[in-house]
Parts: sequence; C-alpha cells; structure tokens
Amino acid sequence: MIQKTLVLIVFAFAAGFLLKNFVWNPIFESRRKTTAGTLDGGKTKCGDKDCGCH
Repeated sequence: MIQKTLVLIVFAFAAGFLLKNFVWNPIFESRRKTTAGTLDGGKTKCGDKDCGCH
C-alpha cells in the first residue's frame, strides 16, 4: 500500500515537472520576449563600438 502511494506521488511530481518545463513555460515565455533581442531590451544595436554585447 505504501509503495503504491510513493510511486503515485513520484509519478505526479515527474508529470508536473515535465508539463511545467515543456508546456507551461514555452507558452508564457513567448509573450515576454524583448523587441530587438539585446541585453538592455532593444536600446542599443550590436555592432556599435560600445554596445556592451561583447
């Protein structure tokens, strides 16, 4: 009885971990992307002398 309960708890944690990392996060992280992909949120462009990218 206890062994089955522990297996179910571990399975629930594993399924929750996989759902969070591969389903939940990609859906909501796509909404939070920056405009130009730079470190400061698009205020500088890479290639300038002092952009801070390198």
